[in-house]
Amino acid sequence: MSAIRSQLHKGVKWTGISTLLITAIQIIQFALLGKQMSLSEFGLVGMITTIVVFAQILLDLGFGSAVIQKDSVSTRALSTLFWLNVVVGIGLFVLLLLTSPLLALYFHRPELIEPIRILALMFLVAPVGQQCQYLLQKELRFNLLGVIEVGATFLSFMTLVILLFTISPIYAYVISQVVLNSVKGILYFVCYQKKWRPMFVFDWSECKEYIPFGAFQLASRLVNRIGSNMDVILIGRFMGAEALGIYNLAYQIVTIPVLKINPIVTRVAFPVFSKNNQDHAALNDGFLHMTKLLSLVSFPILMGLTAVSNIFILTIFGQKWLEAVPILQIMAVVGILRVLMNPNGSIILAKGKANIAFYWDAGVLLLYGVSISLAVMTNRLEVVAWTYVLVSIVNFLVGRWLLTWLIQLRFRQYLRTIAVPFQLSLLITVIAYFMKELSSFYFPLTSIWPLVISVSISAGVYILLLYKMYPHFFAKIIKKTKRGQSL
Repeated sequence: MSAIRSQLHKGVKWTGISTLLITAIQIIQFALLGKQMSLSEFGLVGMITTIVVFAQILLDLGFGSAVIQKDSVSTRALSTLFWLNVVVGIGLFVLLLLTSPLLALYFHRPELIEPIRILALMFLVAPVGQQCQYLLQKELRFNLLGVIEVGATFLSFMTLVILLFTISPIYAYVISQVVLNSVKGILYFVCYQKKWRPMFVFDWSECKEYIPFGAFQLASRLVNRIGSNMDVILIGRFMGAEALGIYNLAYQIVTIPVLKINPIVTRVAFPVFSKNNQDHAALNDGFLHMTKLLSLVSFPILMGLTAVSNIFILTIFGQKWLEAVPILQIMAVVGILRVLMNPNGSIILAKGKANIAFYWDAGVLLLYGVSISLAVMTNRLEVVAWTYVLVSIVNFLVGRWLLTWLIQLRFRQYLRTIAVPFQLSLLITVIAYFMKELSSFYFPLTSIWPLVISVSISAGVYILLLYKMYPHFFAKIIKKTKRGQSL
């Protein structure tokens, strides 16, 4: 096994365990909110989430990636960046307090004002752990990062469960998010105290070399997020909270692999690739291996979801959400394309090309903004979803060309890498569909059994196919399990 694959696997193991636990908690939370909230309230969640995402990007200022990408960072620079994050956090707190009426006015939802102001509180606490989080990631200490994130997520979930029975679901959700981000910030800071703690110094000259990279990274992330949230922004404004609630449910489901599974690999890949950024052969090997891992996990989930989407929505969320089924099936294509596009950033940033990432994201934003604006005017969610698919295809093709230029990635080799995961996933998708149809003769669709039977059998077949295709991987797992039992 190459050195870069070994580093990826070591980090992925710890990140994977923590992400699996966090995802399980968040899926339960997601289903609970879907049951407790109306379509309109779920639309408000989408609006609130979009606002928070942009605020968190501004808090980072792009310097986090710069710290990870650089070989070494001085103590004075880290301290300066720490205090800068704290000042920006206070600024965001004030900004959200003052602009909450304007944000609520944009979405025509005055009830957003107080939830936004409550969310602003987290920006007074979360910044204290920001630099520590980046340093832990830079040092590949993903075991400690995983423990912190799982603990904070569980505490946030328990807060939500308790509050759901005492106050409005919207306020319960907002307070749980404040708890989540604040606790993570505090734990990052506390756990890194033995290795580094900020000094009372603010020396801007120490940070000059990070400014170009950080500025382009900040601009890139902003335009990327504007692009990826353009649908939410425009649907919420022109089609209303109920339409956004339906769309947001489908969107949240199909982006689980991107938001939860992809970071298991990409979070590890960026610091690993940064350490090998001059070796194109190693970067090619690492990128293709990362793509295969993501495809093997994400493709069957997203493709299989299209086969069982109706019983999945009925069983987990209830009949009121059935309008989300066709949107979910269309958006699954977007999910697959985003799974494949997401790793590009690890290569681009590892090569120190934050400016290229910005130009690329700006071009996609322009294309997507125009396309979605026209689609929203039809007042049909299906048109919006298909428009997202078409823009994602263009984005995917541009991304492949960009990697060909950056690291001489061969397109045929790339297609061979994703061919096997795609074929296996297509087969189990067909199996899941026929098992769903067969079981529906014996159980009503509202019963959980058609979903359990179709998912269990197709998942079992997929694992057997993986064992057949990659026996050496399973042999390693069995060997490690036996070794652990003998100790």
